[in-house]
Amino acid sequence: MHRKPTYHVYVEVGTSGAMAHVAELPGGFAVGSDASKAVAATPRAIRDFLTWLRSHSEPLVPEAHVSRPNLADISVMEVRTEGAPLQAGSKAVLFGFDQVAWDDEKLERTLRWLRYSRADLLKAIEGMSEYELKGRHIAPDRTLWDTLRHVANAEYGYINRVVGPLDNREPVTDDEPAHIMDRLNAIRVILVKWAQAVAQEKRAEITYPTWANRPGEPWTLQKALRRALEHELEHLRELR
Repeated sequence: MHRKPTYHVYVEVGTSGAMAHVAELPGGFAVGSDASKAVAATPRAIRDFLTWLRSHSEPLVPEAHVSRPNLADISVMEVRTEGAPLQAGSKAVLFGFDQVAWDDEKLERTLRWLRYSRADLLKAIEGMSEYELKGRHIAPDRTLWDTLRHVANAEYGYINRVVGPLDNREPVTDDEPAHIMDRLNAIRVILVKWAQAVAQEKRAEITYPTWANRPGEPWTLQKALRRALEHELEHLRELR
């Protein structure tokens, strides 16, 4: 008997490659030079994501009951060519699964996964001074310090697009907090506070952030948290 696919995958394609997102695992993704390669990489990405969750003693995810999937367990639901967030400033598509309001349990679960990714990020730079962070290049034009600041600022941008504008409502500017660890912590506190403040019936409400760059790009709370986790895990891979 043919089994129904467990995982529903949504793909966005841009000029620099493609990114496949797993609806059942917010933050679970695979990349490739084109849509077919991103989809082909998805089973391995799911296995790695579930292994990562288990390493943090995360309880079984009910929607992800196949722990070692192959391509038969995956259904490609949509492929969009509006761009893929594979480089700083790229647009990110709002998919149908981003418009299904999470209940409190799923919201808190995703915030917990963000705690795992942050703990792993901090462990990767443990013991390094700001001087050392600024001196270590992970790309010709980007230091480790630059990357950490980018992670923090992107996270602020995600939640700002959903509940903002946050200027003058939160103690974060381009210059403050200046210390990178303080900045990472302050912005994460802001993200969690505002995410938890969104009422369940508002979580799937689409916003067009006229107060931010790319004002025509649609966002929901689910998209913002998904992107925050994908983005941090993407740079964590880079550091490793």
